[in-house]
Amino acid sequence: MAMSTTSHRLRSLLLVIALAFGAAAHAQVPEASPAALDGIDAYTAMDLANAWKGQAVTTFVTPQAVHFVFPDEHEVIVSLPADVMVVSVAPFLNHTHPCLTHYMSSCQGELVAVPFAVRAVLADGTVVIDEVLPSMANGFIDLWLPRGEAVEVSFEIDGYRTVGVLSTHRDSPTCVTTLQLSPVGG
Repeated sequence: MAMSTTSHRLRSLLLVIALAFGAAAHAQVPEASPAALDGIDAYTAMDLANAWKGQAVTTFVTPQAVHFVFPDEHEVIVSLPADVMVVSVAPFLNHTHPCLTHYMSSCQGELVAVPFAVRAVLADGTVVIDEVLPSMANGFIDLWLPRGEAVEVSFEIDGYRTVGVLSTHRDSPTCVTTLQLSPVGG
């Protein structure tokens, strides 16, 4: 199927944004080493795991912890908070990959450095996220959500939108790559 003019314009906008954010994303990142992880919290661990993509460390997140496995097989595990977990979501237009456990070191989403309007709402109507969040260099957006919930999420940009329900239970996926953007009203 041929891309519409709107799709081409969106792709061009996304490329410009990705190039603009790319250089700044790698500034001032500590070298990938177990010592860099001493005393950090889960939020910082996720930031480092994302920043270290392409370095010689395997990083992934489970509902319980952020894991770092170094080339010598030394593993550092940083526990997630008891009340929240992270679900990494890669909204997409055309290309995705199947995934359940998010590997920050290797998962790559289609849409890089895209500012999405993100809304996350609990079943009782409580809004837990309602802001513009950019996708990272890996095409994912890390959402820190309350545990034990079914959370309706929506992602929107330039006339495209997707909606889905994320789960935050002890066996829930930490990688969601199934939310395809569609034209709003189309």
